[in-house]
Amino acid sequence: MTATPTARLVVAPGDPRTDARVRYAFSAYAALYGIRVVDDHPADVCVAHGDVDEHADVVLPAGYRPRPESQPAPAPSWQDGMPCFHLAPTGEPDVLGEVFEWLAAPHEQACTALDDVGRVPPEHTLAGSHDIDRTIPWANRWLARLHAAVRAALPRLPPTPPSPFGPGRTFVASHDMDHLSADRLVNTRRVARNVGIALVQERRPRTGLQIVGAAAHRIRRRRPVVNGVDDLLAGEAARNVRATYTVVAESTHRRDPGYRLDEPLVRQTLRRIAEDGHELAVHGSYRSLERPGQLAHEFALLAAAGHPATGCRQHWLRHRGAELFTALEGIGAEWDSTRGHPDVVGYRHGAAFPFLPYDLERERPRRLVEIPLVVMERALGRVSDVPEEWPGIAVDVLRGAGADGWGGTAVLWHDVAVPGTTLGRGFAEAYWAVLDAGDRWTTATEVAVATRARWAAAGALPATAARR
Repeated sequence: MTATPTARLVVAPGDPRTDARVRYAFSAYAALYGIRVVDDHPADVCVAHGDVDEHADVVLPAGYRPRPESQPAPAPSWQDGMPCFHLAPTGEPDVLGEVFEWLAAPHEQACTALDDVGRVPPEHTLAGSHDIDRTIPWANRWLARLHAAVRAALPRLPPTPPSPFGPGRTFVASHDMDHLSADRLVNTRRVARNVGIALVQERRPRTGLQIVGAAAHRIRRRRPVVNGVDDLLAGEAARNVRATYTVVAESTHRRDPGYRLDEPLVRQTLRRIAEDGHELAVHGSYRSLERPGQLAHEFALLAAAGHPATGCRQHWLRHRGAELFTALEGIGAEWDSTRGHPDVVGYRHGAAFPFLPYDLERERPRRLVEIPLVVMERALGRVSDVPEEWPGIAVDVLRGAGADGWGGTAVLWHDVAVPGTTLGRGFAEAYWAVLDAGDRWTTATEVAVATRARWAAAGALPATAARR
């Protein structure tokens, strides 16, 4: 067995924040490429950030400077087709500074114009502010450049990031359960509302007629009219796919689903999901971050119902940033998969891999894994009006890292997207086509466990934290 390669990073003396941040970026590199970072022992390769007083096999340009939280990133300069935010005095990009800018997203801290749901809108993210292509995983591209330099000094390193799951790509299939009502009146109103949206808001009469027809068909067959969990479970069982299903444990706002964990249909549904080998997680309610202890309470409610959760995605993807990660760390959660956009396909952090978020206040990596949400089903309809193109769009984005990544990102198909009584049938068909494209699909927790082990080896987590 070949020993795990080791690397050591030496940072030129200076601002302690710069030191912490470039070390975090180097941990991201080591975690992605399966390298163990050592601090005070001989290493297979020594990398310097800036001018240092000792020998280094690789010397990286240093130009990163921290900004005040209220100051967004300036417009990038473009070099060799790459957007550069941190140039060294030589005019070369500071690769580790570029990686930090994408992963930690300090640019978003300066956003004060939240959308009507209370989220940072896509146009105020790093890519959105500067009209940068979101479908390109820029962090992966920078890490690939770094790896080329390191591998020139240590040729036995693998040419591409090795997956913790073996050959091929691995992604997370996830479903937010937004409608589990057995009440006929509630379901009728929901279908009527969906028809109205199709006809009036979207001006798609064909979709409205399809919704009516699908509802009538499901009523005749005595199947759930709006909820599509049965369809998801059957399709995933046929493909031997394990997925993550998130549950709103307590509704706190009119924008929440309104179902309760003690309702017979809900209990039965959750039991079937678990018995089929899938994962249940928390779908944080609309106000879960506004009330002290509310998110922890929702984790406790799901655990009391017999389904302890290790992770979360916020309902409506509603959060401002750091407060979500702080709450999840306090709960002891292992992962989150909120960081994405409902109407935009692509990489919010430029990362086609799971990573540890950065705590800008404490200047350290967080102790939970962020699994980037790359594709939400309804966003495909914003990219193309042709349903037949949706599977290809999703697969192309998921595989956008090419040889510079192994996966670990997530897709989201809501339970209501499958029956054809909320969205067009093409959305359900696209999901099955994506699953059939030849990649491996698994749960968020499985990806989080593998990711934490990688980051622990990269020096960003103590070994005990990686095994939690």
